[in-house]
Amino acid sequence: MYNKIKSIGMQPNIFTFNILINCCYQLTGVDYGFCLFGEILKSGYDPNIITFNTLIKWVCVQGTNSSALQLFDKMTGTGVSPTVFTYNILINSLCKEGEMRKANQIFEKMMKLGKEPDVITYNSMIDGLCLTGKIEEARKLFDSMVDKGLEHDLYSFSVLINGYCKKFKLDDALLLFEKMKQKGIKPTQVTYSTLLNGLCRAKKVTIARSLLFEMQSTGASPNIVTYNAMLDGLCKNGHIDEATELFHSMKLKGYKADIQTYGLVIDGLCKSGKFQDAKKLFHEIPNQGLVPNVRTYTIMISGMCRVGILFEAEKLIFEMEKHGCVPNAVTYETIIKGFLERKEVEKAKEFLQKMRQRKFSPSNALIY
Repeated sequence: MYNKIKSIGMQPNIFTFNILINCCYQLTGVDYGFCLFGEILKSGYDPNIITFNTLIKWVCVQGTNSSALQLFDKMTGTGVSPTVFTYNILINSLCKEGEMRKANQIFEKMMKLGKEPDVITYNSMIDGLCLTGKIEEARKLFDSMVDKGLEHDLYSFSVLINGYCKKFKLDDALLLFEKMKQKGIKPTQVTYSTLLNGLCRAKKVTIARSLLFEMQSTGASPNIVTYNAMLDGLCKNGHIDEATELFHSMKLKGYKADIQTYGLVIDGLCKSGKFQDAKKLFHEIPNQGLVPNVRTYTIMISGMCRVGILFEAEKLIFEMEKHGCVPNAVTYETIIKGFLERKEVEKAKEFLQKMRQRKFSPSNALIY
């Protein structure tokens, strides 16, 4: 496009260049954008804030924060003053990569220069602090927003709730969830799913149940991620009958189970002594247009070892390879342990050798 403009004798101005830079990043990537930046300088134009914001944004999208920071320094060095948008681009990118020291430096520099952080800035910082496990700092920053006259939005609450869930601080997460609703902010499918997942991981299945019911009654329809979280919690806490009931009711409501869903329920059935039900569900997978993955196969192999049908487990390993699914270290360890528990040492050695041929290292527990 740039060459066509030049070929008809037109000279692009800075506005044209800015549009071209944005377009070329979307179509061809970073390198050509920098070529156009060079053309701006050669043409005698001064890059403006839009030029630098566009360049910084796309460099951050490419995941090269160091180049983005260099551009930022070049921008300020040429007398172009960063806007809140500029700072937000940089802070968000640094936070997503967990580079909180650099993000905090930019955040402090921003305020020192009289650029007031907005809700987006704070949300990015809170997200980064949660990502790096600094939940107390994240909460302080969250609370400080009110002092700055800023209103928390859905994202502010959701990010911090997720942070609390990851730290197993479920009481704090639930209190924040209630505060969010009191402020008139309606939880989304993502908010509910995040909290449900956290509750199930913390073995608070009863609260998770009531939350799923609340979610359905408020119109925030569960999705497969929500159901998988609930099924995982039920299976891991011994509520296999309830899990299978939920699994079937989910499908009746028109939700399509994915391979993770099948893996969760099959694993729960195997561990609850319901191997025949697990086997039936495993054989149902291809009929649903799904393909078992290495985890699904390994779960079934583990179930077979548990009930002592090692010949079937061995056959399944050959079958998975035939279908292009390569066993991993966990698969091999599972069948080796199965043979060892049944005192079939030679068979265990055979699979240990295959495991080493595949360049997998057995765990210390297996060796000793």
